[in-house]
Amino acid sequence: MNHRDWQYLKPWLKQLKSVRLQIFIGLGLATATALFGIGLLSLSGWFITAAALYTAFDIYTPGAGIRFFAVTRTLSRYVERLINHDAVLKLQARWRVALFKRLQGRSLASLAPLRVADGVQYLTRNLDAMDNLLLRLMAPVLVFVLSSCLLILFWGICIPSAAIALAIAALLVLFVSVRMAKQTRALAMQQLQSTQRLRRQSMAFTESATELLAWGAYKTHRQALLKQAQRQEQLDDKQLAIQHKTLWLVEIFSHSVFLLAVILSGFAFETGMISSAEMIMLVLSALAWQEIAAELPSQWGGYGKTVAAAKHLLANETSVRKPVKSHSSKPLKKAVSLTLDNISVKRGKRVLIRPVSAQFKPGYVHWLNGPSGLGKSSLAEAIMGWLPCFTGKITLSQGADVDNHISFLTQRTEVLDGSIRENLNLSHQPIGDEELWAVLQLVELDNVVRALPESLNTLVGARGVMLSGGQLRRLVLARVLLQGRPIILLDEPFAGLERQLAKRMLENIVAAYKDKTWIIISHLGPNELDNPKIPQGETVVLKPF
Repeated sequence: MNHRDWQYLKPWLKQLKSVRLQIFIGLGLATATALFGIGLLSLSGWFITAAALYTAFDIYTPGAGIRFFAVTRTLSRYVERLINHDAVLKLQARWRVALFKRLQGRSLASLAPLRVADGVQYLTRNLDAMDNLLLRLMAPVLVFVLSSCLLILFWGICIPSAAIALAIAALLVLFVSVRMAKQTRALAMQQLQSTQRLRRQSMAFTESATELLAWGAYKTHRQALLKQAQRQEQLDDKQLAIQHKTLWLVEIFSHSVFLLAVILSGFAFETGMISSAEMIMLVLSALAWQEIAAELPSQWGGYGKTVAAAKHLLANETSVRKPVKSHSSKPLKKAVSLTLDNISVKRGKRVLIRPVSAQFKPGYVHWLNGPSGLGKSSLAEAIMGWLPCFTGKITLSQGADVDNHISFLTQRTEVLDGSIRENLNLSHQPIGDEELWAVLQLVELDNVVRALPESLNTLVGARGVMLSGGQLRRLVLARVLLQGRPIILLDEPFAGLERQLAKRMLENIVAAYKDKTWIIISHLGPNELDNPKIPQGETVVLKPF
C-alpha cells in the first residue's frame, strides 16, 4: 500500500479501533478455521493410508483427532461468520456517521451539484465496497500468512527442502497478488467514474424520455447510453482478465508446491525418513494450502474498488465557512443592517460580477438587479456564506452573524412530502395556528389552504403535487417570514406569480414587517411591478466582470 492509498483508507481504518477486540477474535477464528481444515484433510489422509497398510495400530487417537478437527472447523467457521459480519455491520454504521459528518463539513457549493444518483453512490456502492477492508483484504492476507508460516514450520520438521519450496511459493503468491492490486487500482478508478456517469445518464434518459421522443432524439440518446454501458462492460472484462491471469499464476505456484511435496515426500519415504501415512499427510496438506492460496487473488481483486470508493467518499472536501462571532446565538430583536464592501464572487475558475458595494438598511426594500445567468444567486449564496467571496467582505451591524439573522428564500422551491403545517414550521418551533393563518393571508394563500380537505394538515404530496407552482412559491415564502429574522433575502420571490399578485403580496409583507431589512434579487424591478407602495431602498445593478 503506497502513501496515497493509505491517506484514502486511513479515516475508515480508524473506525476499526471501536471493534478491535471483535476483529481480533474474528480474524483468529478465521485463521483457526483454515488450520483446522488443513489438519482435517491431512490427518484423514494419514488415517486412511495407515488403515490400509497396517494391520494393527491405535485407531482411537487419530479418530478422535479427525472428529476434533471436523467439529472445531465447523464451529469456528460459524462463530467467525457471526463475529466478523456483526463487526462489519457495526463498522458500516460508524462509516455512515463519519460520511455524514464529512458531508456536513462541506460547503453548499460543493454539495449543490450532487444529484440523487450521487447520494445512492455514496450510501450504497461506495460504502459497501468498504466491507472489503475487513472481509476481503485484511482477513485473507492474515489467514494466508499465518497458515503458510505454521505449515512451513510443520514441513520443516519432516522435510526442510519442502518447507523452503513452500516459503518461496507463498512469497510469490503474495507478490503476484500485490502486483494485481496495483494493476487494477487505476482500472478501478475508471470503473467508478464510468459507473457514476452511466447512472447519471440512465436517470437523465429516463426523466427526459418524453421530451426526447418529441424532438426525435430518443434513439440517438439510447445509442449513446448503450455505448457507455459497453465501455463499462469492457472495463469490467479487463479487470476480470487481470484477476484470472493472477489466479492462473497462483495455481501454477500452488500446483508446483503440490508436485514438489509429492516428489520430496516420496524420496523421504524411500530413505526411511517418514512413513507412507506421513507422506500422504504432507501431500494432502499441500492440497489444502492450495485452496487458501487461491482465495488471495480472488479477494484482493477488490482492492482497487475499495481504494477508489474511499477516494470518492473523501473527494472535493472543502472547509466550512467560519461564521462571524456573535455576542448571542439567538436572533437579535432589533433591526440589523447589512454591508457589502467591494464584493465579487467566483464560481469555479470564473469571476462572475464586478465588485459590488452597498449598504442595506432596516425598513427599506433593496433590489439586486441584473440579467439572468449573471450571478445574482451566487451573490446571494456568498451573502449567506455558502460561497467564498473572491474580493471584499460582508458585515452585519451589532456583531450579528449570518446563520441566525438572515432568512433566505432560495431560487428553488423545496417542500417536504408532509403537511402544510409541517412545511411552514420545519424546525418545529412553538408557532400557533393564528400566526400560521396570518402569514398565509399576507401571501394570499389562506383561502387556498382553507379549501383543502384537511386545511393545515393536508399533505402536499411528493414535490408538492397538491399545489401549483405559484402556490408552492408563496408557501415557502411564508415559511421564510415565520423565521422572524431581521434580514430577509429573497431570490426570485415572484417566480410563477402574476405581477398584480406579486405587487399586492410584496406590499402586504413589507407593511406587516416594517423593521425588516429587505433584499430582493430579481430580474424584475419596482417599475415592472407597477411601483408598489413600499419604502424603496438602494437598487444595485450587477454588471458582468
